[in-house]
Amino acid sequence: MLCLVVVAAGASTLIGGGSGYTHYQTNATSYLPDLPGGAQYVSMGDSYAASGSHRKVQSMDLCARNGDDLGHVLAQRLQPYTFTDRSCSGATLDDLTQPSPKPNTSPQLYGVGPFTRLVTILVGANSLGFGNIVVHCFGAPDASCGEVARRDPPGSPGWNFVRAQYAATVDAVKRAAAPDVRVVLVGYLPLFPLEGPPDAACLSGAGVPVENVDHWRVWYRGIDRLIGEVAADRGVMYVRPPMERTACEPDPYVRLGGANLKAQEPEANGLHPTEAGQRALGNLIEDRLRGSAPPA
Repeated sequence: MLCLVVVAAGASTLIGGGSGYTHYQTNATSYLPDLPGGAQYVSMGDSYAASGSHRKVQSMDLCARNGDDLGHVLAQRLQPYTFTDRSCSGATLDDLTQPSPKPNTSPQLYGVGPFTRLVTILVGANSLGFGNIVVHCFGAPDASCGEVARRDPPGSPGWNFVRAQYAATVDAVKRAAAPDVRVVLVGYLPLFPLEGPPDAACLSGAGVPVENVDHWRVWYRGIDRLIGEVAADRGVMYVRPPMERTACEPDPYVRLGGANLKAQEPEANGLHPTEAGQRALGNLIEDRLRGSAPPA
């Protein structure tokens, strides 16, 4: 069955589907300096790119993309000629360039072509063990959290492998896109402040041991450094996310979830960006692209 769907926000029209992607045509006017008319924007990444309100998850979309995820937020602000959302929950770096085990999906790189002049990439956490962090530190906390968080520190063989794979992925995107493509690597919204004592009452309510925050900080600094180094090596932009309004603060940019996460699935969207978080991150990326925000 072929469906034509009008998306209310931004009056964008869904003009294609299948093979695990969603493709939109906007108003054909680009408001991004140096982004020519007719240019395409492609959003790539994992659940931190695909998350949003989760009320807006498209039916039968195994990638659990939201109509208010990071790519949609940025596309509404920049108004490229077309926008393709290739982000997919659970994606690793492998999924950007190789077939995914998810049915009806294809490598995210297939969304990039000769008219692609802007690509945002938010990926790498799952390749560096974020799934184990969720399971051992937050979903069902146990004594192995510290070991898991410190398994692949910067400079270790595992960390270096992911770094090299990330760099190769950026190279592949550049080869597939227009010669003047602007590639933006995006960092992960933090669950907790990187310094200072954590909110013990908040953590207790979520069933998360206080010491697990320090373990998570070790892991987070590793992924943040990895993405920043790849961006510097490949001469592309790195947008470090806002550090405020973490999970235990009012109107947070990320949900917590904690020990109840498993029981809440599949409705839970814990440990992922909120609508407010995606808007804030989208605003920051837009400002960086327009040159109105300082470098990360």
